[in-house]
Amino acid sequence: MVITKSLCANGLVVCVGILAAWSVWGCLGRVRLDRRPTATPAQGVFYPPAPDKPRIQFLTSYSSASDLLDRDAEEPSGLETLVFGKEETAPQWIAKPYGIDVYDGKLYVCDVEKKRVTILDLRERTFGYLSEARRMTNPVNICIVAGTKYIADPTAGKVFVYGPDDALINVLGESLEMTPIDVEVRGQRCYITDMKNNQVVVLDIATGEVLQRMGKAGDAPGQFVLIGDLAVDDQGNVLVTDKLLGRVTEFDSAGDLKLAFGQAGRSIHHFVRPKGIEVDREGRIWVVDAAPEVTKIYDREGALLMFFGFPGNRPGNMNLPASVCLDYEHVDLFESYAAEGAEIEFLVFVSNQYGAKINVYGFGHFPLQEKAIEDARLASLAQREEKRDDTAAGGTGPVASTLQTDEMQRLPADPFTSSTDREREARMQEIAGIYYRSMHLYRIGQYAEAREGLSAVLHSGLIPPAMAVTVRSHLAQIDQVLPAPSLDAEKGR
Repeated sequence: MVITKSLCANGLVVCVGILAAWSVWGCLGRVRLDRRPTATPAQGVFYPPAPDKPRIQFLTSYSSASDLLDRDAEEPSGLETLVFGKEETAPQWIAKPYGIDVYDGKLYVCDVEKKRVTILDLRERTFGYLSEARRMTNPVNICIVAGTKYIADPTAGKVFVYGPDDALINVLGESLEMTPIDVEVRGQRCYITDMKNNQVVVLDIATGEVLQRMGKAGDAPGQFVLIGDLAVDDQGNVLVTDKLLGRVTEFDSAGDLKLAFGQAGRSIHHFVRPKGIEVDREGRIWVVDAAPEVTKIYDREGALLMFFGFPGNRPGNMNLPASVCLDYEHVDLFESYAAEGAEIEFLVFVSNQYGAKINVYGFGHFPLQEKAIEDARLASLAQREEKRDDTAAGGTGPVASTLQTDEMQRLPADPFTSSTDREREARMQEIAGIYYRSMHLYRIGQYAEAREGLSAVLHSGLIPPAMAVTVRSHLAQIDQVLPAPSLDAEKGR
């Protein structure tokens, strides 16, 4: 009897517990579990902004392990959390990133505050570290070649080399008195920017022997006051930033000075604090300017093509950016973040020290956005022309020609357009010119010539729908005055 009462009592407790659990679960089921928000796609942040053609889209950013979580993955139910508890994990975040590189689906980040290399596995969505062995004291920059990691450590005065299995296999520069800031490897040559001696040191990766030295301390061309990061292009040219002089210096493969551009200043054409630098496959030079918080793109003559980022906390903004990394191999991992119809050529990763985040951008073509901008521009020109109807009715040919020239001069020059894009834009400018001339002829009563020009504009396929309605209206009015063109004339056109 005692046993029966005990069982009944226990059963009652269990029933009450289950009912309480279901009641709590009903409430929890309507509330998102407490965790940091995952990275979300940013479909509308483009650089340069309209009315220029977009060439870069901000895709996403990473600052912690939570940003790697699958946005579509199912979360544990409230009942599961109540019964089994929440899985406790150690906080995993990026504290102060500097150098970055991408290899085999993994993003490697030199965290100068944690003094470790963080690994964000973009495919497996995991967060970890390069090595538990604390041989490195201050990893600042990283270069990965065929799975081998070369890491510049200025505090240790060495370059640590880790193999594809992340085991330490070599240390470069142990016998040299240097302060490595950045490192790049091409073939058997390891290029290191040495802040202590303000020069580039080139070592043999097998023997550690010094093969070459480029530059020295000083402020003359080819010299450095506060040497920064470096990049090496496919021809062996070495490009180096100077954080104090605000200059980019290029040496050829023989170590001779080839180019120096930039100076310290506060306009967009100057540098304030240039740090990370990269060269893309087209030879364009990408430079992070930390103080104005932008990344700038230059041609090989040092002419500024565009810049992007800007300070702030909105998607795409930068917060004390430090390093830039260009990646052509992992575009597929970010397709879900790209705008509809986007043709991403390569990825651009930028580390941000104050924001403790890695921004990811896509460089390429954005046909839908480009077409929308073209349509809006042509529609705007058409609307302006309509508003001038009354005042320009007695105008002369030169007035219309001047108007066209002024409008064309305001069109943005796009340094990234291909020959096909340039041909299309030239054709659009031609159509805009035909439209202006035809409208002038229409106003002064030369209807036959106006009809010919407006018909060409309408059939070009380059004007937006709203503008096409206006052109058809003008043609209809002309047809009320003039006889319809003959079939032979239509075929001739």
